[in-house]
Amino acid sequence: MERTALLRSLSSSSLACNRFLFSPPKHSRPFLSKSSASARHLRRVLSNRSLLRRNSWRSLPVAVSSHSSSLRFGFNGKHFGSLSARAVASPPKDIAGAGDEVAEQLGFEKVSEEFIEECKSKAVLFKHKKTGAEVMSVSNSDENKVFGIVFRTPPKDSTGIPHILEHSVLCGSRKYPLKEPFVELLKGSLNTFLNAFTYPDRTCYPVASTNAKDFYNLVDVYLDAVFFPKCIEDFQTFQQEGWHYELNDPSEDITYKGVVFNEMKGVYSQPDNLLGRTAQQALFPDNTYGVDSGGDPLVIPKLTFEEFKEFHRKYYHPSNARIWFYGDDDPNERLRILSEYLDMFDASTAPNESKVEPQRLFSEPVRIVEKYPAGEGGDLKKKHMVCLNWLLSDKPLDLQTELTLGFLDHLMLGTPASPLRKVLLESGLGDAIIGGGVEDELLQPQFSIGLKGVSEEDIPKVEELIMSSLRKLAEEGFDTEAVEASMNTIEFSLRENNTGSFPRGLSLMLRSIGKWIYDMDPFEPLKYEKPLLVLKARIAEEGSKAVFSPLIEKFILNNPHCVTIEMQPDPEKASRDEAAEKENLDKVKASMTEEDLAELARATQELKLKQETPDPPEALRCVPSLSLHDIPKEPIRIPTEVGDINGVKVLQHDLFTNDVLYTEVVFDVFTEARTSSFSTTILSIVTGDGYERLDLCAT
Repeated sequence: MERTALLRSLSSSSLACNRFLFSPPKHSRPFLSKSSASARHLRRVLSNRSLLRRNSWRSLPVAVSSHSSSLRFGFNGKHFGSLSARAVASPPKDIAGAGDEVAEQLGFEKVSEEFIEECKSKAVLFKHKKTGAEVMSVSNSDENKVFGIVFRTPPKDSTGIPHILEHSVLCGSRKYPLKEPFVELLKGSLNTFLNAFTYPDRTCYPVASTNAKDFYNLVDVYLDAVFFPKCIEDFQTFQQEGWHYELNDPSEDITYKGVVFNEMKGVYSQPDNLLGRTAQQALFPDNTYGVDSGGDPLVIPKLTFEEFKEFHRKYYHPSNARIWFYGDDDPNERLRILSEYLDMFDASTAPNESKVEPQRLFSEPVRIVEKYPAGEGGDLKKKHMVCLNWLLSDKPLDLQTELTLGFLDHLMLGTPASPLRKVLLESGLGDAIIGGGVEDELLQPQFSIGLKGVSEEDIPKVEELIMSSLRKLAEEGFDTEAVEASMNTIEFSLRENNTGSFPRGLSLMLRSIGKWIYDMDPFEPLKYEKPLLVLKARIAEEGSKAVFSPLIEKFILNNPHCVTIEMQPDPEKASRDEAAEKENLDKVKASMTEEDLAELARATQELKLKQETPDPPEALRCVPSLSLHDIPKEPIRIPTEVGDINGVKVLQHDLFTNDVLYTEVVFDVFTEARTSSFSTTILSIVTGDGYERLDLCAT
């Protein structure tokens, strides 16, 4: 058998591909794969959904493979996806946007318009004249269309209203009066994403699909769900999703039940979640982040149906909404669909009432000691946790500072060789790192770092090690090669924007919303080229120490707004909490008459019957679905040019890859025993000097 080779490349242009093939690369460096960005699955399909804020806390075990290391970058607060050749079709020369005249006729005014080079998209910000609803319409050639509607929903207590409402609005609406319309929708949909998120200060409802009809079906179901949900008139939905007393028989004990109540009991049983909650509430004692938007199981039963309905009336209003469209669908159709819903409302005062006030900085540090439920097995003396947390600023940071902090975070913690991460893991003082490093998803950024699996007597040593390591980094700076490697890593991740199965448009939406939700520029987070060039120039001119050391000193070492959290294991805490809950429920039962108990037992059975009764056929028929006629018969063709270089077949795909060149070389390997093959993938970034920088070589 002849030995043959196949070379396959993805490039941003034919010229870039030719330069790569026939010119030697100027630089060559290794690059490690990164962990995939995970999509949250719909609650009714997979039940292990938890709140975004809690998921941002991470633990790094002592023995970590470099291939499983996680790159966190403060620019958008998200984890980047594993490296693979993910390209989108080349954009057309003229990307259509919604016509100004059409927008005016539909009740919208154009606020601003920009072409975002980083994602080859035309982005237009509209405002609905009647309600003030803001709409970002992003047009490009990406077939994976994305819609999202986001409401600013700051809670005033820990009853979990935003979380319960997020669950409840998905339980039927005016046009789709099913118990679970999204479960039925999944049966006849080609969606690539369907979910909802609860943040500490906002609630997001995003969907995505590559099929235009399916996409608009999903958009309509979501709009009807958030603006006209059945739950605000259905007390049983509130009971089911939030909380209720359950009593099967008057002779039995009363218990608490409810989807969110049960979910949050699970969250509050996990030590890392308790640490994250305690840290956030201690850092923000005076604003909405000082309470739990997900709900505290001790407080959730205090929520009334009237408060629940009022929260929806106040905040689930177009005046309080940010709406996002992305993809290759018709921009005019987007506005037409929206106008049908938005025109039903008048302007409200919700934007003023939902504003998040910044937390004022402390004048001195705070220390908090909490207990967490721990199993009785093992050595409890070595199960303490300690974490140092800083609120970095009393106001939102500008994009340039956020970007620089993101690089600093990666330098300190982003790889196994990062100095702060390495010194903590190799100290032997704990089992794993805790804290999320730099977190910038909220109004004000934070920095958290600590260890778990610590002996009580070693807690002061951990605190001193963290502070001394930070002082050393401020005094000595970072290794030049480490700074260059970090720059290459983050620039590559930004350019590739590999989100795995997570739609790219949704990743951009969440990035934009991080500023937009606070009445800041929604375009700015999408543009990284200019701040990246500025940062590179500063490092080249001033040196990395002059760039990063002042940030460590200002935001951490000289910052009095520091909260140290010490978590102590308590094997009896869980049983005490259960006993306290039972005692409270016993008091509730003791206060009821026989008639009250009989009525509660009847209501319990009525709720269970409703849950078990299937939706009637006429309700099921209202759920939109696709037919075979709605599905294209022809597959999407990837542009391919077949060539030959010295007898080697070359397949070239001219696609937009944001100046990242992907080349895959495949060889046949022949032996007497078997024939097999292996491939090498080479990725590079086209640089301004006409050469390509090699950033990955993996087999």
